[in-house]
Amino acid sequence: MFDPRDAKEEGKKTLVGFLLFDETERKDILIASSFTYLQSLDGENIEIFEIEEIDETKEIFKGQSTKSPFYYYEEEEKSYVSYSHSSKKSMFNPNVLNGDKEYLVRELKWVRSCGDKCRMNMNSRLNPFKSHKTLKIKGAPGEIVFLGIFTIKTKVIPSSTSLFSSSANFTIEFNQILDNSEFYQRRIDPDQEKQIFDLKFGKNQRSAEIRFLQSIVEMQKTGFWHAKAKQKLQSLEK
Repeated sequence: MFDPRDAKEEGKKTLVGFLLFDETERKDILIASSFTYLQSLDGENIEIFEIEEIDETKEIFKGQSTKSPFYYYEEEEKSYVSYSHSSKKSMFNPNVLNGDKEYLVRELKWVRSCGDKCRMNMNSRLNPFKSHKTLKIKGAPGEIVFLGIFTIKTKVIPSSTSLFSSSANFTIEFNQILDNSEFYQRRIDPDQEKQIFDLKFGKNQRSAEIRFLQSIVEMQKTGFWHAKAKQKLQSLEK
């Protein structure tokens, strides 16, 4: 991702990250799995809006998408490096934003696995007021901020299936996983568990933040955010 261009931007830009999982129960599994099924939503699935105005009492929300079509490619030994303000492939959803502004998740688009040969295209535009209450995306100028772990659950609205279609309307629960959540007691697939947590520090928010910072160090290689992540890692790993 782009590093700040100069000292002025270093004091303005922030790098934030969070984990978001689809944890809707799968009913297609014939043999009960011994592990919790989690599907991560990465940057390609999540549309973040910069908040211009928000007032739930007056039902006012104004904002604009942070998605940008601009990418810069740099040739390095016949390979190309893509730079952007958000990482499309990271499960930790790192985004370089303005540290003095607030953002929220506005739209989710992802493909849900529903069986060996079954895939469903999911699309949901979140209520901005509920989204803002659950995940207020706000960093700190010049710093890296981990916002936590969040989940979505879908629930089909009864009698919403059309006579002419198998599709149905659904509502989404959008929740934050708190420190005392039973989420940390679940048996998660071991390979996925290693991606989410640094297991030397258990299964908790701190452990997830450490893995997030490690992913930044691995991804950035050098530069401002690389140095910031290493510095923060040193304090968390003590």
